[in-house]
Amino acid sequence: MELAVQAAGAGSEDERAWRLTRLAAALRKAGDLDLAVEALEAAIALRPSDWAERALYTCAVAVRCDRNESELAVTLGEEQMGRSLDERLLHEMARAYYEALEATGLDVYREQWERISALLDAGRLPASNGRRLPR
Repeated sequence: MELAVQAAGAGSEDERAWRLTRLAAALRKAGDLDLAVEALEAAIALRPSDWAERALYTCAVAVRCDRNESELAVTLGEEQMGRSLDERLLHEMARAYYEALEATGLDVYREQWERISALLDAGRLPASNGRRLPR
């Protein structure tokens, strides 16, 4: 947590949220998933802009999948997709839905995984401008 506090030092709330999200991504890469979660929780507490929030939720989905918490990853990602999304978030959500499907066998996860996978495969992606996923 000390590392997260240091990363959140001076600067605007958005700048601190971006630094914490980058820190979380580095911690994830290093395999320290618990500290990555703490950094992400600190970042969201700053109530960052839409762009920073989408980045941190995308990272959070990946971290939760890495922790074998695919259903929590789906919940977090769907919350963000209700507000805005981009290609990176869709890729992480495809992973989350697939892993949730593997863990639970629930058809709802299969349907969402197939829907997002089809969008990604066809290259029919919403622009990174806050659009919502088409139904």
